[in-house]
Amino acid sequence: MRNILIMLMVGVVAVSCSSKQEKSEDKKEEVTFQKDYVLVDASEKSVPTWIDEPVKGDKKSEAADHRYFVNESSSANKRLCLKSAEARANARIAAEIAQFIKNSYTEATQNDEGDEASEYMEEALAQEAQSFIVGASTHKTYWEKRRYKKALGADEDETKFNCYALVKMSKKNLSKAVNRSMQKLFGEIEKPEVKKRAQKALEGAEQAFVNLEKKVEVEVEDDE
Repeated sequence: MRNILIMLMVGVVAVSCSSKQEKSEDKKEEVTFQKDYVLVDASEKSVPTWIDEPVKGDKKSEAADHRYFVNESSSANKRLCLKSAEARANARIAAEIAQFIKNSYTEATQNDEGDEASEYMEEALAQEAQSFIVGASTHKTYWEKRRYKKALGADEDETKFNCYALVKMSKKNLSKAVNRSMQKLFGEIEKPEVKKRAQKALEGAEQAFVNLEKKVEVEVEDDE
């Protein structure tokens, strides 16, 4: 019995050492990066989680009926920086709609991007979709004041603001925007066979697009 206990203790120690060694090896693989600026001010004490996970910028009860989009900008002027970030976040909605429609069409038709539908989606759909973005609003913003230094690797010594904007849009309005974008696409297609193929390929695209973040939304915690 004593020998068995000793063997078990040795086994536990071995596993513990192995675990510590693995953690140590994991740490050795970590990469650190040298920033080329010094952070001198910010609108919040810590970087908001919604920058990487937009849906976490709102309460769960709200997130169930909305989708969220983030973009950033930089400028020497804080006001212009924030306005630009907001404009880019709104433009991102249209860009994502256009890209989703294009990908859905290409996937469903195994298209080689040679017909008129693909050409229109490539060249004009994102711009057209922008006019269908109704009801989107800026929900949150975050800014940092950064002092870039040549001594740290920056191209020049300068002070700039880096800004982020979180824009929310109801799934109801988003669905309408996707639908109107598709109708615009169908109206631009002259060949009946191509139009029919596009309509079939994009059936249900509105619902598919607005539910892209459904899995993430379930994990959203209410704000305190």
